[in-house]
Parts: sequence; structure tokens; C-alpha cells
Amino acid sequence: MKVAITLAGGSQGSALARALIGRGHQVRALVRNSSSPAARDLAACRADLALAPFDDAQALRAALTNVDGLFSVQMAPAPAAPDSERSQARALAAAAREAGVSRVVHSSVSHAGSIDQMPEWETDLWDRNYWTSKRDAEDMFRVAGFEALTILRPAFMMENFIAPKSSWMFPDLPAGELRTAIDPDVRLVLVAADDIAAMAAAALENPSSFAGKAIELAGDLKTLPEVAGIIARVSGRPVRAVAVSPEQLVERGLSSGWIRTQLWMNRVNYPARPDEMALAGISPTRFADWAARHAADFMA
Repeated sequence: MKVAITLAGGSQGSALARALIGRGHQVRALVRNSSSPAARDLAACRADLALAPFDDAQALRAALTNVDGLFSVQMAPAPAAPDSERSQARALAAAAREAGVSRVVHSSVSHAGSIDQMPEWETDLWDRNYWTSKRDAEDMFRVAGFEALTILRPAFMMENFIAPKSSWMFPDLPAGELRTAIDPDVRLVLVAADDIAAMAAAALENPSSFAGKAIELAGDLKTLPEVAGIIARVSGRPVRAVAVSPEQLVERGLSSGWIRTQLWMNRVNYPARPDEMALAGISPTRFADWAARHAADFMA
């Protein structure tokens, strides 16, 4: 089987590329820069690189020609480009349909299927465009008419605690602090990129078992003090969780979107639970096991 992967240099895409190649499949990695370190790593793993920007319909169709499956993921919209995710999803779905791709796995986010049920959704307290963009992207793939479509909805990725994302999400971690506005008793709903990849690979290999499904993905639930304790244990360095005000995080330079997400976790949080992934046949990765494998990465 040959599978095209968008944003193949990211956490989800690179994990899936490694998983599929390890299972004997061919991978066509859609990248924006073929000379980037991530692209070179993919090429070293025997992935076929394809330069296919989302705004180049011809390049997208060419990259998706003669492939059996597609893994779709797009970046969340930036404030300056509120429709970027929608336009990318629309272009990718159209190109895949025109190229005759039959199996598609689209990665969204936990809770995207029930955004109007969020507490205080009607008050515009949360980032409405972020959530409607995720929902709209899902819908664009649903209406495209693929033979087999599976939607994955991962929760908060464990990879957020290591570079490159940790540098702006948890900039004080190298100094031994996880400084957030997340309440100490709130359990983060965590999922490993390798688990997303395992679920995506299963859906691509067995489309009849997963077509038409939307699967919430979580591997573990841990409070930030528990996360800090695990990181301290595996890294051998003291780490503590520190709860601060949103205003202090603004002063520290954290992005407004990430601060709002922290407040959203306090009030709403992701509905994904490990049981759903286990029922789908994937053994959930516990944060302690994931952290042990990444012990050297936490203080980078």
C-alpha cells in the first residue's frame, strides 16, 4: 500500500511515516521544504518526498496520483489567516478525490464533533474560529465522497512537552517549572503521536473496519503536578508545576491562544478517554512510559 501524508515533518506525520514504512508500506511525504531536517529524516527512512503546497492544486494532484491512502492533517488557523485550515482542507479533499484516492484518515481534535455542547459556547468565551475550523475541515472530507473515511480526534499531545513545541508552550521547563494557568486538579487528556500513528495505520490497512467512524484518542489522564513528578523522575532533575494567573503568562510572552486553551481545559477539557482507543484495538501509551523514552529530551 502507498500512503500520502500531509505535514509529514510534524509529530503526527513523521510518526505515521515511520510506522507505515516499518510495516512494509510505501510513503509519499508531502513536505513544504525538501531540504529541512525533518524532510531529510523522512528521506533517510525511505519515504518518497513530494513538494506539494496546499495552495498548488496541480502539485497536490500530482503528489496524490497513484496512492492508495491519504493521511490528512492541517495546521490550526492563525489569527491573521482565519480560513487557512478550511482552504487547505478543501484543496486537499478535492485533489484527493480527483486523483482517485480511496482511503482517507483525517486528523482533527478531540471535542470537534460536539463544539456546540461546550459549556458557555454561546458566550464566545472560547476560540470559536479554532473549533468551527476543525469542524468544517472534517465536513469537507465527509462530503467529498471517499470510499473509506476515518476521522481521528486526538487530545493534548505528549510531544507538547518536548522540543520544538515545549519552547513556546512550556518555556520554563528547562529551569524546572511547568508554569500554566491550568488548575492543579485538572487532568490533562494526553495522547502520544505514536498512538495516533498506530490508529491511522490500522484504519488505512483495514478500511472496512473503521470507515465512517470518528474516534477520540487519549492514552492517559494526568494532572500537571503528576506530569511534573514523572518528568522529574525520568530526567533526574527537579520539576514542579506552578499555577499562575493568565496575566502573568501574558507578561511571560505566552501566546494568547495557548493561554485561552489552558482556561478552556479548566472549564471544558477534552472528552477523549483511553478506553475508546483500546476498544479500537490500540493499546494506549501511558505518560510515564512515553516520558521514560524521552527522558533526554525534556531539558533540551
